[in-house]
Amino acid sequence: MLVIPVIDIKDGKCVRVVQGLSDKTEFYSESPINIAKLFRKENFKCIHITDLDGAIHGNMRNFELIKEIAKSVDIPIQLGGGIRDFETADRIIKDLGVYRIVIGTAALTNPDFVKKALDNFSSSKIVICIDEKLNNVVIDGWINYANITPLDFAKQMETLGIKRIIYQDVTRVGNLSGPHIPRLVEIAENTKMKITSAGGISNFGDLKKIIEIEHLGIDSVMISRALYENQFPCQRIWRDVESKDVSLDLPKI
Repeated sequence: MLVIPVIDIKDGKCVRVVQGLSDKTEFYSESPINIAKLFRKENFKCIHITDLDGAIHGNMRNFELIKEIAKSVDIPIQLGGGIRDFETADRIIKDLGVYRIVIGTAALTNPDFVKKALDNFSSSKIVICIDEKLNNVVIDGWINYANITPLDFAKQMETLGIKRIIYQDVTRVGNLSGPHIPRLVEIAENTKMKITSAGGISNFGDLKKIIEIEHLGIDSVMISRALYENQFPCQRIWRDVESKDVSLDLPKI
C-alpha cells in the first residue's frame, strides 16, 4: 500500500480545507517547499500537490512555487488543481517535470481534453479525481454538483481509457472521519481501474481498512491532516529528529 502525503497550496501557503469550506481552512506552513523536504526525509516515495487556488478559479495560480517544490525533492510529484486544458497539462509535464497530473472538473466539462491528453501522454501520466458529496460528483473546487454518480463517472472515464482514479468523499476531507469504504468497494468491483483513496484517514486503523480491500485494486492512499498532526506513532520519532535539526541522509531510490 503506497501512502502519498498531500500538500495543499492556497495563497502560496500549505493549508488544509476542511470539507471544502473556505471558512474552515487550516493553516500549516508558510513554506510548502519545506514541507515537501520534510516528507522526503520521512522516506515517502511520492508527493501529491493540489493548487487550491487553481481548483477554485480554473487556472493554476502557484506554478512557480510548484516548480520550486519539484526541484527541491528527488521523488515523483503528482499535481492537481486548475488543470482544465491541454496547453496547461502539456506545460506542467514538460516544464515542471511532474510525474503525473490529476484532472477533475475538466474531465466532465471537456472530455475531449482527456482524450487528447491520453493520446499525447501515456495513461500512467493521467489520473482522474472523483470528488463526491452525497453520491453526486462535485466540481469547481467542490462548489457545484455535476449530477452524476461517482460510479457512472468512473465508468465513463474507463471507457475513455483512464487506468487510475483518485476517489474521495469531500464531506470527510480534513475532518479525520474515515474513508468511504462502501463507495470504494462499489467502484472497484464495477471497474478494472486502479484506485487511490483520499480523504478521511485519521490513523493506522483507517489505513488498515484500506489495506483490507487492497486486493480489489485500491492500492494507494493520500493522507494530509493525519500526517501534519502526527497521528501515526512512527512520526513522533521522525519529527523529534527533525526538531533537533539532526541531519538525515536521504535514501537512494
